[in-house]
Amino acid sequence: MEIKKFSDFSAAELTELWNEGFKGYASDMRMNVDTFVRRIPENHLSMESSIALCDNGKPIGFVMNGFRTVDGRLTAWNGGTGIIPEYRGKGHGKQLIGAALDVYREKGAEVALLEALSENEPAIKLYSKMGYEHIDNLRYYEQKDGLNPGVYATDAVHTYQFRFGLPQDLQRLNLHVGHMPWQTQWENIVNGESVIAVDDHGQVAGYALYKRVFDAQGEHISTSLYQCRTVNTADEEVPEVLKALLTQVYAPLDKKVLRRTVNLPLSERQLVRILEESGFKPIVNQVHMKYLLND
Repeated sequence: MEIKKFSDFSAAELTELWNEGFKGYASDMRMNVDTFVRRIPENHLSMESSIALCDNGKPIGFVMNGFRTVDGRLTAWNGGTGIIPEYRGKGHGKQLIGAALDVYREKGAEVALLEALSENEPAIKLYSKMGYEHIDNLRYYEQKDGLNPGVYATDAVHTYQFRFGLPQDLQRLNLHVGHMPWQTQWENIVNGESVIAVDDHGQVAGYALYKRVFDAQGEHISTSLYQCRTVNTADEEVPEVLKALLTQVYAPLDKKVLRRTVNLPLSERQLVRILEESGFKPIVNQVHMKYLLND
């Protein structure tokens, strides 16, 4: 067995490895070559730092890795771990995760993050044994029907001004990122949008990051929410600001489009409650895990 870089293989070989590595997975993770290749820059993944475990030259397992500076610390992200079925249960997962952690240390990363499906108990157990800490639960929600126009009714809609822009506009706010899931950070939201709520004094009260999708005829078909948070807001005002932001993100509320949340941390209890009360249903549950490399 030896470890090789992704850059040693063709896109077709890596796509086949990905599809075989996730065979039998709880979610359908299959991709074609174009989708696989597009995923690499969109998620800030590295071909040089992503690794494959090989048996006599044949890739049998992998860990895809990405790096980004978050709150001043170089942070690594496990963007996918898989082993082809005939090699599972033989200790290769431990070998791969250990090799990935070595790559993170060599790059000078201080923190490593990953997500795993909540029902994937073997993987979660492995990550825990390797030193990862469970820091939050994440959830994808969906709402397929139109929303009642008054579902998020609040005076805050008229209290604040809303500035619409690009995902990178959030970076200029210099906000603490913390344990925000990798794929919900602004760098990942290709062709996304942002909305910032500003009070009468020009102070930021909250913001949201989202992405709308349109079909070939230009018809709005879906909206995905990645972040919706308040900033220095009094506790009693938090629900109102969140509702005001959701009104902007999911507009027009009465239009029947697919509305989603992506990896919403369940620790954001007030946002979770507001969404569930307006008819959003859970579709995928994940755990969010962290490894401190400098401990």
